[in-house]
Amino acid sequence: MEPSDVVQAAIDAYHDHDLDRCLGYYAPDVVVRDADGNLLMDGAEAVRTRYARSMSDNLLLHYDIPNRIALGEWVIDEERVTGFTKPGSPDVARAVHAQGDRGGPRRRPRRQA
Repeated sequence: MEPSDVVQAAIDAYHDHDLDRCLGYYAPDVVVRDADGNLLMDGAEAVRTRYARSMSDNLLLHYDIPNRIALGEWVIDEERVTGFTKPGSPDVARAVHAQGDRGGPRRRPRRQA
């Protein structure tokens, strides 16, 4: 499976609200940071907690990928996120998702808002 296929499979699983399948594409030691480098999530269990809440709070959440760059083991996605239903949420959020294989069997996503 190519790195871009792994990224797309995780997105597809998220869209299907299949949390276990989605997290199966994440390394146990995944680290997620914002655009300023601030730690948002540290470890797969932190991602599980946040994604579970996001899935239950925003049933229509959807990631569009207008641009994807795949180079070797690195994949960089421009994300356009819609379907927020929680009051006070934006209509659209934009993010960059960069991930690469650093010697482990699973990818380590880094999402930047």
